[in-house]
Amino acid sequence: MKIVLASGNPGKLRELGELLGPLGIGVVPQIAFGLTTPPETGTTFCENALLKARFAARQTGLPALADDSGIEVDALHGRPGVYSARYAGEGASDEDNLRKLLAALDGVPESERGARYRCVVALVRGPDDPEPLIAEGTWEGRIARARRGAGGFGYDPIFVPRNSARTAAEFSAVEKNAVSHRGQALHALAALAASRLTRTPGSGSPRRGRLFILAAPSGAGKTSLVRELLVRKPDLRLSISHTTRPKRVTEVDGREYHFVSVEQFKRMADEGRFLEHARVFDNYYGTAREPVEARLAGGGDLVLEIDWQGARQVRRALPESVTIFVLPPSRAALEQRLHGRATDSAEVIARRLSDAVSDMTHWSEFDYVVVNDDFEQAVDDLVRIIEERGGPLAASRRGLEPLLAQLLA
Repeated sequence: MKIVLASGNPGKLRELGELLGPLGIGVVPQIAFGLTTPPETGTTFCENALLKARFAARQTGLPALADDSGIEVDALHGRPGVYSARYAGEGASDEDNLRKLLAALDGVPESERGARYRCVVALVRGPDDPEPLIAEGTWEGRIARARRGAGGFGYDPIFVPRNSARTAAEFSAVEKNAVSHRGQALHALAALAASRLTRTPGSGSPRRGRLFILAAPSGAGKTSLVRELLVRKPDLRLSISHTTRPKRVTEVDGREYHFVSVEQFKRMADEGRFLEHARVFDNYYGTAREPVEARLAGGGDLVLEIDWQGARQVRRALPESVTIFVLPPSRAALEQRLHGRATDSAEVIARRLSDAVSDMTHWSEFDYVVVNDDFEQAVDDLVRIIEERGGPLAASRRGLEPLLAQLLA
């Protein structure tokens, strides 16, 4: 089978050829077709990989493979991330990027030099393939103080993998392919490809992933519930939203949110790249379409933590979504939780309480309602819904009326 590699990086071509050759897959670089890589306008590795793969497939008429990868440094709050290849500016060389990263970490102690390579690989059989193959890999390690080794490319000469004394540039190609982020992603992709590349899109499809939408008024505790739910259900993934609000000191870009400028956000909205977006408390929030659709197409389940406005928009786009609304146990408990936040002013708390009451009037638009009175019981209820045992928690059940009358009074 012949596929197009949507990359002009000779290092990637060499690594991908070595990994995919034994599978009977021949990799042809896009340069053979006179193509160049389109602008990487995505804000996640997944978005960029799909963007490049679909572009190459559209231009060549062949299946196309693309990856997007980069290095995330803890001391830099996850940077350079998706900007790794142009960290030192557009057209920067590997050496330029490497030097800038070392300079940025000058004086940072060994204990704070943790980092990881991340890679997302996307394979499409055509430009509009509704079921792209998506796989990812992560390689944990730390940043050395000086470069070592002549192999690899990118940041390899300063990346020391966990449990190794050598940099990635000191690994042989065989060693690196066995453990690297790209190797992990491609091995995972190969397992998917073995069963899916030979069939036509939509025929005999594997189980499609499910999207669970969780909404609640401010102060109902949905973030804590989602965090514990992900521990209980490790196969469930959290959809990471985009926002224009300032990043807090404890937050990492790509973990709590994808933090973007107002200009970037509005451009994405104009391009139709959001499943939902809204302005909330003077900031914009939105859910990017591409990562959600890719996760579901690959059979993975996803939970989306948003407000009722966003839930309504997503339901229109993905009507098969399962929607859950979380209520506080009482008006007094809601007020107590809002006042317990040390980060909000009295004015903000008053506005949040007023908006919370307004939000709760939309409870009936959801499939299920969970009351967060006892935390462990509320998590158990969410698990029951995920496991398709949530019938008694349907929003249409009797018994919610007294609570709702008190909350909405």
